[in-house]
Amino acid sequence: MSNPGAPRIQGDWFFEVEKSGYAQGVQVKQRLTAIKTPFQELEILESNAFGRVLVLDEAWQTSERDEFMYHEMLVHVPLMTHPDPQRVLIVGGGDGGALRHVLQHPVAEAIQVEIDADVVESCKTYMPALSGGAFEHPRGRLIIGDGVAYMRQNQGQFDVFIIDSTDPVGPAVELFEAPFYSDVARCLNDDGLMVAQSSSPLFMADELKSQVENMRRVFPIVRTYLGYVPGYPGCLWSYTIGSKRHGPTAVDKTTIGERLARASMSPRYYSPEIHHAAFALPPFVAEMIA
Repeated sequence: MSNPGAPRIQGDWFFEVEKSGYAQGVQVKQRLTAIKTPFQELEILESNAFGRVLVLDEAWQTSERDEFMYHEMLVHVPLMTHPDPQRVLIVGGGDGGALRHVLQHPVAEAIQVEIDADVVESCKTYMPALSGGAFEHPRGRLIIGDGVAYMRQNQGQFDVFIIDSTDPVGPAVELFEAPFYSDVARCLNDDGLMVAQSSSPLFMADELKSQVENMRRVFPIVRTYLGYVPGYPGCLWSYTIGSKRHGPTAVDKTTIGERLARASMSPRYYSPEIHHAAFALPPFVAEMIA
């Protein structure tokens, strides 16, 4: 996602313009903060339709209104795919939404490595509901640093690896390439799995295809699934799992329902039915990644 022009605010509109020529806009009431961190431009906007919105380098990241649609699919699908996830590593996700959802599961430990402390602090100040206290949770641990370096130093340690990154531009490009996925596989246990957001199948088809191909070079099981995130370009969004042993559709709906009940979880988007339906790809997506 890229926006060649500065967003217009104070009662005007914020537009995100894609390289494909598509633009998506939201009416904005005010800019709550705008800073240049050591890594990126950060803004938090107050919008009419989506509440507060996190913007990094002029690209929409998440909002108060639709974050659950993204985070529930990013987190619950892989954690329900693994039969007993105990240690989870999250790279990125400085808003805290992914960590919050991971800690709804009975995991022993969830470690998040985020390179930009300003993202964490800004979201805690202006969008606290996204993390919901996750950064202070006794089973959660936040590390400010290089997630790739941390992963390489902790091999064979994790059951599930969640990559909650920006799109494959700039410093994030490394997180979408085959050598990185080889490092991910080494940091996972023998039956571990990973998940990453894999962009829009409508406007980032080349990026999705490349990502899936790179993951297939490393993992024996690679499955792409879909969800809807209204704030993202085109609304339709993809995620891809790379797994050493567990297939995401092997877990049955009854088991998912039982695990949700035991954890007293009541997701607003994810459900046992959605878990399986998300892997029923439209022909144009299935052909794209075949």
